[in-house]
Amino acid sequence: MNAVIRDTSNHILDEGDLLLADVAARIQLAPSDYDKADGRYNTLANWIERDGSPLQGLVGFVYGQGGMATRSVVANRASNDEYDVDAIVGLLVQPTSDPQLVLDTLYQSVRGERESRYYEVTTRCTRCIQVAYADGMHVDLTPAVLLLGRPNRESVIFHHRAETPHVAGRHVIANPYGFAEWFKENTPPEALFGAAFGGYVAMDRALAKAQTEPLPVQLKPHETSRALLSLQLTKRFRNLRYNDRDRRCPPSVLLSKLIAEHKVYKAGFAVALLSHVTYIRDEFRAAQQAARLYHAVNPICRADVLTDRWPGTPADQDLWCRDLDHYVAELTVYAHGAPTLAQRQAILADLFGEQTARSAVRDFAERMGQDKEAGRSRYIPGSGRLVVPAAPALLAPTRGRAEPRTSYYGGDPWWRR
Repeated sequence: MNAVIRDTSNHILDEGDLLLADVAARIQLAPSDYDKADGRYNTLANWIERDGSPLQGLVGFVYGQGGMATRSVVANRASNDEYDVDAIVGLLVQPTSDPQLVLDTLYQSVRGERESRYYEVTTRCTRCIQVAYADGMHVDLTPAVLLLGRPNRESVIFHHRAETPHVAGRHVIANPYGFAEWFKENTPPEALFGAAFGGYVAMDRALAKAQTEPLPVQLKPHETSRALLSLQLTKRFRNLRYNDRDRRCPPSVLLSKLIAEHKVYKAGFAVALLSHVTYIRDEFRAAQQAARLYHAVNPICRADVLTDRWPGTPADQDLWCRDLDHYVAELTVYAHGAPTLAQRQAILADLFGEQTARSAVRDFAERMGQDKEAGRSRYIPGSGRLVVPAAPALLAPTRGRAEPRTSYYGGDPWWRR
């Protein structure tokens, strides 16, 4: 695989970039929630191997997959937001084992006896066993068997619907570990972007080591990239759009692939997000216009089909295409129009949530007011244009924008009226 070129351009160019980065910071999983997820992951890994478990002596390894592996989990702000810990449970059984038996055995191992803490909160799903916690977190445990001689932990996972026990299950080739490594290689940190981001939002993501194979340590803002934050914002957008819909939503792994494979180099954060979203929209629109369902595979394992369960119908795909049309249209105004601060807040609220947008804009306006009171005005004399501050000695803002119709100091700010 070719090495990824790290872009060292200035990616925080104006007010829009800064506000968008601030929104991205606010949808990060809180350190306390990440610690909690890490603890539950380790506890369950130990639990399924306990004395007397049906799987005692048959678990070879446990590792994180999905959003935890790609470090793209977002905070829980909608009822269907991903606040899940997805883990692979590597079993020491034959890869040809009966899928129904494998899933049922893991279910019994997790659920335990009637007095077990997991007895009433464990669900047997089609490919995993899910433990649901009262605070909304889920831990999904997917049984798998390594395929000997295959690269990057290529494995067999098991598919069987408990609702139709008479229907035979099937074996599915998957490589979530290899995909996560590919994603991280293709979305490397962007130091200058991270420096500007971390200059405004300081978040400590230091976590304790796990007892089993550790979950990846959550990235700090200065270690991130536009691509990773674009993925998190797009997952957030998707979660809000599907919050009240009784239907399967586009899988995160598919969004991860599309964003990681579309490289954006010299552009500010808002323009980069728009580029990623436009690419995703165009991919799905092309499939829709060709009267076919979108098809994608794991880039390091062609047998691992990422779209095997979604989209299931043309209607599923058309709904997502209309969502993406809206996403692109709003971001186009945000990135290439001349919106006021109030209009920026309205767009951010529509796409990523009212509370998140309101707090980001409020803090931004207060910073601008404090700068002005301290004699550090960001307006260019005679032009009415705002220059956004950057991290000292690291970034030099290259352009401004028309002064928003709001007051940064004196009287009641518009968001409090």
